[in-house]
Amino acid sequence: MARRGRAEADRDVTAPPAVLGSAIATAADGGGATPGWLRLGRDGRLTAYASCPEGVVRWTESAPGSDRWQGPDLFPVEGWTGRFTLAQDAQGFVWFAGVRQRDGAPDGREFVIAAQYQTGRPLSDWRTVGNPFAAEAQAPPPGDPVVLSDGAGSLHVVVARFGAGVRGRTQYADGRWGDWADYQGKWVRGSVVPLVTSQGRAEFLAPFRGGAAYWGQDVPGGDFRWLGRTEADAVEGTYSCHETGPGSGTYFWRHPADGSVIAYRPQAAAGPGRRPASLGGSGGIGPVGVVRTHLNGYDCTVLLQRGAEGYPEIAAYPTEGEQYGAWWAPVGERCAGLPAVALDAHGSVAIAMVDMDGGLRIARQDLAAPGLAFGPWRTVG
Repeated sequence: MARRGRAEADRDVTAPPAVLGSAIATAADGGGATPGWLRLGRDGRLTAYASCPEGVVRWTESAPGSDRWQGPDLFPVEGWTGRFTLAQDAQGFVWFAGVRQRDGAPDGREFVIAAQYQTGRPLSDWRTVGNPFAAEAQAPPPGDPVVLSDGAGSLHVVVARFGAGVRGRTQYADGRWGDWADYQGKWVRGSVVPLVTSQGRAEFLAPFRGGAAYWGQDVPGGDFRWLGRTEADAVEGTYSCHETGPGSGTYFWRHPADGSVIAYRPQAAAGPGRRPASLGGSGGIGPVGVVRTHLNGYDCTVLLQRGAEGYPEIAAYPTEGEQYGAWWAPVGERCAGLPAVALDAHGSVAIAMVDMDGGLRIARQDLAAPGLAFGPWRTVG
């Protein structure tokens, strides 16, 4: 199956149906908010994504840096189970992966993907990639599928199921789909954590009780191979990652003792591994949002979390300088689900949240002020 072009995705353009804000807020608080749900398109406009019982919800900036947004627009998905993951490739395409219910599929589930090829345009049709797991009534459900688009033009769908292992399927640049590959790892729990570096090499971290294992490509387009593991306690479902150096990713999770944020770089491709380092943020909930920017002339990593009381909290530290620690500060009112962070078209750190009524709120870094100061929150959708 060849990849679907943008013209095909836009062929049947209709006005999206309305969606209730309360449904968006309920879905976000119920775990439907995917990490990294705020994205910058190639045209300089930000887009925010959420879930609701009927499918995917989207808000879109009307112009780069604008406080006027379009949406929320609803894109219904038949058999929707309420959760999805996001990835963005080097061309700016946003890829979605999720699970939908279908009679006759193993356990009544099939994994599906879709794409948004241009900011503000409709999503493509959802295409099934199958289900590599046999129906097992006693087995826990699989984790959320993830998409990785590498520098050779291959698209990888990876999913894990405890007791069965990690499986992946690849669509090659010529449109051909390979068979499901078995990466072993029957002890893996939850979803894998994907990363594609600026060099185009894809990798993923797969968590298990008491640690995580690491698979990656030697070169873009290559096969995934096991690259090592680390022993570390973590709260399931709290992983995220970001490229913090050329070809080097830092992974983040929460320590089960106090919910503090832990940072770890596998360094599997070159150099020795590093021990997991604590960055504070105790009591926080879920994965952190991550972005890199320059603050006062220094390359810094910015972290955004939902704090223990449900309010967004932000921190920054010198990139790959975890030994210096991070200092957290509240930055907004109570939010539904996870807040999100991205750089906007002007290089400002933009933070977003869904409020308790299901509205989208945005605050932007004040570039005229030193450090990491923000302007007022604005309701934009």
